[in-house]
Amino acid sequence: MWQALGEGSVLRAVLEDFYSRVYEDPRLAPFFHGVTMKRAVEKQFLFLRQKFTGEKVYFGDRPRNAHHWMVISNELFDYRESIMLDCLRRHGLPEHLVERWRALENSFRSDIVKDKPWNRKIGDIEIPVSGFDEVTLDVGSLCDSCGNEIDAGVTVRYHLRLGTVYCPDCMYSIGE
Repeated sequence: MWQALGEGSVLRAVLEDFYSRVYEDPRLAPFFHGVTMKRAVEKQFLFLRQKFTGEKVYFGDRPRNAHHWMVISNELFDYRESIMLDCLRRHGLPEHLVERWRALENSFRSDIVKDKPWNRKIGDIEIPVSGFDEVTLDVGSLCDSCGNEIDAGVTVRYHLRLGTVYCPDCMYSIGE
């Protein structure tokens, strides 16, 4: 597979083609709000490179945690897959390897398809999908709402899943 993907050059072209379509798609684009296309391509490239070569180059979340908050139906999974398979064929991947790719993606179906968000799991600890908590900062930061500086020692509100931080002036103006 790795050779057919041009030792990565074809894989990168496939992913750039795929994500350019995804970021324009009204059903799929909302899942990538706040994530640059370059970042999405790079993460997927490293994940697939590791899958196809065995090299330890991907240090991101496994599919279950990466998609834990996304409500994705079987139909939406199939829809996304059809776009990927079209991209693979457009870039000349032989049909037997397209089917191998499909099998790889489908091996993660049970980690991605769900009718409600899951808590993220790190070991035995579950991290909630939504909600806020407060913390006193050890180092300074910026407010994700107003953009103002927040000094170390200030208590802020932060979103449990997103990690967005809100200064004392903004911390209660945001919704649950």
